[in-house]
Amino acid sequence: MVRVVAGFIVDGGKILLVKRPWHKKRGGLWEFPGGKIEDNETPQEALKRELREELGVEILPQDIIIREIYTYPDEIIELILIKATLLGEPILKEAVEMRWVDLKDLENVELCPADREVLRVYKNLKKRKMELR
Repeated sequence: MVRVVAGFIVDGGKILLVKRPWHKKRGGLWEFPGGKIEDNETPQEALKRELREELGVEILPQDIIIREIYTYPDEIIELILIKATLLGEPILKEAVEMRWVDLKDLENVELCPADREVLRVYKNLKKRKMELR
């Protein structure tokens, strides 16, 4: 199983997404920014490193929102979604494109399947919290 971390970065009600490079697995699909967790890293440390490498930006990682296991035909991943705050302006270093998207508009974005599943779980959690109020 491959452990992967992704940043749930919100600014002005919009969420940061990046488009995967065409030459990589699931190239051309959108995802929450992040990457693989190395053996000696916590998910928060991995997210800081990955966003520094991929977007040239420092972040303040916060809580883990969701841990979800997703099975692709070629691999199984554990996707760990972490809320984070940007400490600067992101620049593209690896991704093909980046955009800020309203949460309600994420359904219309061609997300990687694992990211779509994490989004579904996130929306269900958010809905349940609203129902409990």
